Amino acid sequence: MMYSTTFRPRNPASPMLELAAGLIASGFARLQSLGRALILSAPTAPEASAELLRRAEAYEATQPSYAADLRAAAARFDVTAR
Repeated sequence: MMYSTTFRPRNPASPMLELAAGLIASGFARLQSLGRALILSAPTAPEASAELLRRAEAYEATQPSYAADLRAAAARFDVTAR
């Protein structure tokens, strides 16, 4: 009986390609975890409304028109949250 074994020469670029693929996969995994963290840290409607009202108070003396816009946006959050 005769056995035949086929040897394929290893490509010299293979280790570099494997390293690059690993680094890319690691980078994507980190981006996904960052995206999840950003999504989870989004403020709720009442928190966003309260923040807008705080900013409106800060701008009231110097930019009353902008402060009014911020208060209007905060009121919209209250309406859409119900």
